[in-house]
Amino acid sequence: SIVYATGKMSALLNTDAILDDCIAVSRSAMGDGNGESDADNRRIITDYRDNLDLYCVTARDDTDNSLVGLFGFGDLNQYPMCRRGWTPVSGTKKRSSSSANAAASWMEAMLDAIEAKSINLANVDAACAIYVHADYKGQLIGTTMMGKRATFQVARGITHAVSFMYETTDIKNWSATRTSAEEIGTDDDGNKVYLFDLSRLTV
Repeated sequence: SIVYATGKMSALLNTDAILDDCIAVSRSAMGDGNGESDADNRRIITDYRDNLDLYCVTARDDTDNSLVGLFGFGDLNQYPMCRRGWTPVSGTKKRSSSSANAAASWMEAMLDAIEAKSINLANVDAACAIYVHADYKGQLIGTTMMGKRATFQVARGITHAVSFMYETTDIKNWSATRTSAEEIGTDDDGNKVYLFDLSRLTV
């Protein structure tokens, strides 16, 4: 069976060996030659853990304790790019090819759309680094990890989530089908931005 754990990345991804496992899961999920390089993925996940102090859900196969899924997330204000007045710098937007001005404007528009719904930005989160090992697809591991994340965040007072800048087309399409998904704009690559009510995703 699959065993899930939720908490700070600093606690759950606290060794080089576990980081290696995360990279292996991301490579399996993305497929060889797709997405970031292993070195960039390690740098990104390490930054999430050490500098942004984000959270995650891990999924492990209890037959051998192998890592088979990872779902990173954090409060919106933990991400520098999700703060008012953010300006992109070199290396901060590896999934986007748009200009710095466009990158800043779509984020401001997203924040405006959230606040227009009378939602406090301090009560919103966003996911990152969503991966399920290819050998474990079709077992609802991603959906369960999202539910675990929602339950954890609602208990902390976080009410909503946004999704954008997707790792894969599968993740983008999957986000659109989640309960309560509401389109509120597009990111700078033309992908739809969705807002979710986390209370409707808890497990």
